Amino acid sequence: MTTTITAREEIAQARFGEFHFKFAVLLTAIMFFDGYDLFNAAYVIPLVRKTWQPSPGMIGFMLSSGIIGLSIGSVLQGLLSDRFGRRRIMLVALWMLTISSALLATVVHGPLPFAVFRLIMGTALGMVTPLALTCINEWAPAKHANTFATWVFQLGFSAGGIFAGIAGLSLTARYGWESLYYVGALSFIVVIAATLWLPESIQYLMLRGRETEVRALLSKLRPERAALYRDAAFAPMHKPAKIGSIAELLSPLYRRNTIVHWVVGFLSLFCIHGLTGWLPSLVVASGGGVSSAFAYGTLVMLASVFGGIGMGWLADKLRSRIRAMIIGYALASMSMVSVGIALGNLWAPPFVAALGFFIFGAQAVLNNYQVMCYRTEVRGTGMGVAVGLNRVGGIMGPMIVGLVASYAPGTGYTFGIFAVALALAAAIISLGKPEIASVGLNPGGASPSIAIKPDVAGHPMSR
Repeated sequence: MTTTITAREEIAQARFGEFHFKFAVLLTAIMFFDGYDLFNAAYVIPLVRKTWQPSPGMIGFMLSSGIIGLSIGSVLQGLLSDRFGRRRIMLVALWMLTISSALLATVVHGPLPFAVFRLIMGTALGMVTPLALTCINEWAPAKHANTFATWVFQLGFSAGGIFAGIAGLSLTARYGWESLYYVGALSFIVVIAATLWLPESIQYLMLRGRETEVRALLSKLRPERAALYRDAAFAPMHKPAKIGSIAELLSPLYRRNTIVHWVVGFLSLFCIHGLTGWLPSLVVASGGGVSSAFAYGTLVMLASVFGGIGMGWLADKLRSRIRAMIIGYALASMSMVSVGIALGNLWAPPFVAALGFFIFGAQAVLNNYQVMCYRTEVRGTGMGVAVGLNRVGGIMGPMIVGLVASYAPGTGYTFGIFAVALALAAAIISLGKPEIASVGLNPGGASPSIAIKPDVAGHPMSR
């Protein structure tokens, strides 16, 4: 008698093993260069500004080109990865990162070419982040899904951002701004590793009937069941009429969660980018020195690492990403008020650390929630559009803080706006429903379940 198995159950029930370890190391390395390339521009712009003396308008274009690319890449990868696979588009994005870094280091000698290649690099970065989140969540073992996902994503990304600062301070004075992009070009090592070891999404392969590849991947994931996979039949997955449709994100099946996490993501990145962009200036405005201002910025980034890991653990413990986000955003709002009161005093650092922990931790859980709100056939599109729209909030955060500071110089107004935005995020995320494609979480927050729920067509729902 032929055994029938469900591919997504095999992933959910897998214990953490050699496959997960190699996968985690590879994705951490990918996210390291993602974070490094995203943040190194902050150390490059002041140097090229002195060398090339561009006009104020060109400086603005140089600064904004990378951000524009982020939004383009986020949407573009979704439309492509749902059609051509996560692995193929990730490799394309990584090659774009490596080549753009190499060209910025060697052939760029003016502001316009710099802005063009930063646009290309930004597009690649916009593709890598949602793709990495999708890949991580699709391979995460159910029992520790959130902890696994946030460890891999947050550790690599934050380490890259921190290293960008170290490289900026230690290399540019001696070797010039080009040295930062020579370091970035070392991502070719990660490209080679990804070419050899990055697995394709099993759900994507199942939707295209590529069962031979599914059997091979499952055998690597769970070698103790390799003999079973050789002869087993696979339960069919839901086959959509249209893959990667943006309109599908607002269909009755997805509409509520889509709107909820679009709004919450906007508010979250509004606060994160507004805070990280303006915190040094706010510290100085409160009477602190420049060294204190940079120390606070570093403290926030360090706290973000522990926040992502800690809030991921909490989501697994509560068996509910929504509950974890409510707690995270509510405590971030309270921490924001506390920082606004304490800034400029010796007792401010603990509140700054708490703010970094909760705001970045809640954002890390939101990333996982957004990924798993959609079935496989629209997951890349859903995540890409969400990240692109959320980054509009990230762009507006520093701009609005600047406007507020122009009319109300006191820091209290700025922290008050952030606190209200975070409180709204906590309230709005409570309106969300448990993920359609939940990994190890079920609607009631009870024990993890891997039971297949049939869709309206009677086929198992794809994760």
